[in-house]
Amino acid sequence: MKVRTKFTLWISLTALTTAVIFSMVVYFDLLKESYKFVDRELNTVADMVFNHLDLTGPQQEIQLPGQYNSLIERYWLKIFDKQGKTVFASPLAKELDIPRHPDKERYFFKGKTSFSSLSIDPEDLHEIDEIIDDTVKFRVRLISVDRMGENFTILVAKPLLFFDLELNELFRGIASGILAATVFIFLASYLLAGRLLKPLTIINRNIKEIRDNSLDRRIELGSSRDELHTLGQSLNSMFDRLQHSFARQKEFIGNAAHELKSPLTILMLGHEEMLAADPPEPIYLELSKQLNTLNRLSKLVRNLLEIARLEQEETCAREPIVLDGLIARVLDDYREILQARGITVETEIAKTTLFGDPDKILRLVINLIDNAIKYNAEKNGVIRVAAKRSPGNVHLSFANTGPGIPAGDLPRIFDQFYRVEKSRSQAFGGAGLGLTIVRRIVELHGGSIAVQSSDGWTTCTVILPDKTTRLI
Repeated sequence: MKVRTKFTLWISLTALTTAVIFSMVVYFDLLKESYKFVDRELNTVADMVFNHLDLTGPQQEIQLPGQYNSLIERYWLKIFDKQGKTVFASPLAKELDIPRHPDKERYFFKGKTSFSSLSIDPEDLHEIDEIIDDTVKFRVRLISVDRMGENFTILVAKPLLFFDLELNELFRGIASGILAATVFIFLASYLLAGRLLKPLTIINRNIKEIRDNSLDRRIELGSSRDELHTLGQSLNSMFDRLQHSFARQKEFIGNAAHELKSPLTILMLGHEEMLAADPPEPIYLELSKQLNTLNRLSKLVRNLLEIARLEQEETCAREPIVLDGLIARVLDDYREILQARGITVETEIAKTTLFGDPDKILRLVINLIDNAIKYNAEKNGVIRVAAKRSPGNVHLSFANTGPGIPAGDLPRIFDQFYRVEKSRSQAFGGAGLGLTIVRRIVELHGGSIAVQSSDGWTTCTVILPDKTTRLI
């Protein structure tokens, strides 16, 4: 998962958690205050009714003054004397019984009653259709009062007919707000993360573009002096050290190869002269073995000098090269070796003129065909050479049968001195420099190279772009 995605998810999750906690606190606080408001309302109604009742007459004659009848119809109310007898009951209390809880002063009760028995405000009538159950929730208040030396108990309740609907509407509003805020925060966090991580993206792109042949490039540092600026400075300092180390290494390899070239040439000439003198067989065999070793060392020195020279070059010559003719000549030079190894060559080469350095392209073809021969199957080997044309590109491919290259070795086959099968490389004189030279030649021509190995075939594909090719 990308850092930008992680950053966005963490910010969104934190914001969502904070919003949910805050909303729940607000929701329950509003709920608590709403119940307190209802309780105060019930206290007011109970006091008003109790204070306006004439409790001196017979129980059956106790009535509330007419101006309060419309008010009391909205509430459930009963007044009990100290013996527990009902001395007054509102119309709603006569239809529905709400039990008393002596140990609770405030509680809820749910009972079934018809909506017609409830006094509903006209402005609330349109919400009746939203109620799907005839069970009504009541908020109940138990109050104890004294009057003229007698103790009375008032049980008063208010039907919360639309209260739950309002709570559900409030809950849906809060949930919708949280969802909208989360979406907004997610998008804002994603954009903000992209803006904050943009310098890292630039640094990463610059690092990918810096290779062993372009260590002089550096990461561009912005005007800010933040942690990313410090990171860029540290990386540039590291590249300075790497460039210096690589330069020293290349200089050493070039100097060593140059110093070894002349002594090796002298030794080879001396061995050839001694072999020409027809010495005894034991000496002849030993000299031949030494001469083979000197030839391998001489080839290694030439390759090292070639790599040192190629790495110092930034561009190459541009001359027309008849690519199909060049490949045919190289294959003809290897004809005897191919016959001796029993290797069959299959070609599919289009007529193509390539604009490039003739010597370098020749070296590229020789190295790739040489590799295809060295690492081919022991018996009945096959090499397929193809050059096909496409708009803007020329594709060269060299495929061979054989043991193949393990997937773990593919990323390193272009490294200097890297060999997949060291025993076979030594047997054929390989030092792990051929593909390194090929890659550098391709880079100088502005192309690309890739190697695939599967199902008993190893294929090396070279692509040269339009600026270096002309198709005929």
